[in-house]
Amino acid sequence: DYLNPVLMGIHHYHKPPLTYDITILGYKLFGANAFGARFFLQIALLIQMLLVFELYKLLFHDKQGALFAALIYFSLPLVLISTRNLTTDAYLNTFILSSLYFWVRYRQDQKMLFLYFFTISLALGFLTKGPVVLIIPLTFTLFYNRIQRSTLKWTVHHVFAWLIFLIISGSWFFYLINKDIQFLNYFLGRHTVDRFSENAFDRSEPFWYFLVLTPLLGLPWLVILPFMIKKNIKNFNTRSIYFVLLMSVVLPLLFFSISSSKRILYILPVFSLMAILSSRLISMTDEKKLLPAYRFIFAFILLFSLSLIMAPYISLNLHIPNSFVMYGLLMLILNLLIFKVFKGDLRKKMVGSTYIWALILILAGDSVLINNQELFKSAEPIAAFIEENNLNERKIIVYNELHPSVAFELNTSVISLNSGNKNLQREVQFEQNDLWKKSLIDMHNPEEVANFKNNTDFDHTILIVYKGFHKEDEWLKDVYKKSQKLEKLTIYY
Repeated sequence: DYLNPVLMGIHHYHKPPLTYDITILGYKLFGANAFGARFFLQIALLIQMLLVFELYKLLFHDKQGALFAALIYFSLPLVLISTRNLTTDAYLNTFILSSLYFWVRYRQDQKMLFLYFFTISLALGFLTKGPVVLIIPLTFTLFYNRIQRSTLKWTVHHVFAWLIFLIISGSWFFYLINKDIQFLNYFLGRHTVDRFSENAFDRSEPFWYFLVLTPLLGLPWLVILPFMIKKNIKNFNTRSIYFVLLMSVVLPLLFFSISSSKRILYILPVFSLMAILSSRLISMTDEKKLLPAYRFIFAFILLFSLSLIMAPYISLNLHIPNSFVMYGLLMLILNLLIFKVFKGDLRKKMVGSTYIWALILILAGDSVLINNQELFKSAEPIAAFIEENNLNERKIIVYNELHPSVAFELNTSVISLNSGNKNLQREVQFEQNDLWKKSLIDMHNPEEVANFKNNTDFDHTILIVYKGFHKEDEWLKDVYKKSQKLEKLTIYY
């Protein structure tokens, strides 16, 4: 159902459907597997890099700087994280970037075609994650318009462009509100006002959350960005493109810091602007003044390489494979080659070495995920156990966890037992019947527990438990004959 998304047997209207629809296309092409689910995230990253390149060229007319900006953007850890998590953020970021590009083209070329592309980009972003798509583009356009005046007069095209935005962006919302008027309050109240002003979805973090994590997830570039801004502070007058870029980063960061709902990928779109600003500042900074930043990056790369080499021999809660030694040595060798090839060019050394670090980070990150699947709640070890023990035909029950990856990996429906987990407090007000109660049992409701006991053939089920049972639910242990302890969970059968 392309218009009414369902998660674990219950309608899930938290996000508009475009990300689901893109993912479905991946399934159609490659099958319902992890590769199919994440394929278009990688395409989105390539498009983002191209847009960063082109946007930089429009703003500064410098191809080498544009290439640096794209490579810097690729090397930022949060950008790579966004392509490893199937969320709305990578796609939203793509539409935000395209809207910025088309707005700059519109103001520079004075062609109405680009205004249409701008509003369509915003509309597709709206169908990806709602009104949050407007924050960075509106901030950017507000400041950019002060330095790039338009000679175009108001015409019917302006009306049509924004009418297209309203029709596309509102299509899904209008459809649902027309079907049930309570969706109006749901979207405007709970998912807009409450998300900003209240901890509506248990995503509250302290005010400084983004201020601390932004430089850490933008290593090493975002740590040296303030230093480079200071070195070029005279260029940041209020009528400069540097000020436009800076305000388009600072004001959205402030907005998300004030908001009660915080997740680190919320600020992903500002990383493209910081990459553009970083590239421009190193391109225009004298090499002598750039030397401290170069030394920081050199020290960072060296420290990271040594950390990879030593990691397998340090006692950690993670299983670190011996391949980390090879990754660390490879990183050192490739950086030595970069320093040799670009002898007298600090800028190329800085960008090249961080590009290598990003490639090694992808390899090392994948190795950690593959070798610590249970720690990261991958369902593959569960599926492997079920396959090995010929338990495929049994119903799957998960205790006190929302675990859709189990349903995905095993291609089956899952019964969730809610014993107080907030993630299992599902929104059921839009259900047309009580069928959802078969897949979600409230363990604090005696009537539901009694029905569950009486109507379940436990000999043909599997129970997955992560953090152990609450005392009142320990009777579940007694209905199973066997159990298997995996690293972070226990399977009862």
